[in-house]
Amino acid sequence: MASSLFSSTITTRIHDIDAAGVVFYAQIFYFAHNAYEDFLNHHQQGIKKILKSDYSLPIKHTEADFKAPIFLNECITIEITLHELKESEFTLNYSLSDVSGNTRVTALTQHICLDRNTKKRKNLPAAMRSILLV
Repeated sequence: MASSLFSSTITTRIHDIDAAGVVFYAQIFYFAHNAYEDFLNHHQQGIKKILKSDYSLPIKHTEADFKAPIFLNECITIEITLHELKESEFTLNYSLSDVSGNTRVTALTQHICLDRNTKKRKNLPAAMRSILLV
């Protein structure tokens, strides 16, 4: 198993829940992206800094697998691990687990590094590579 890059905890709220009484599927990506932003901020590589840089890190693919429902007011831990690192892209795994450690949802995001001006692929900056290899 890959070692954890970062972990954060959320509590589901009423606006996260759909008519069936479970977390609306799109919220999983909201939770994952918030954890990703917290990870970047933790390493002083926040979105604000990236937006002022000469590169961008858009998502090129994402997916999620739902193992068990998540309900209102549940405390969920989001664990981020590195799945793959290439010269100009990386893939992160997210595991959303309940307080008993049961995995409820797994997700992933594939990010690509682009030159902000040319919109062409470029190698990941050293600062980004280093936080992904922690």
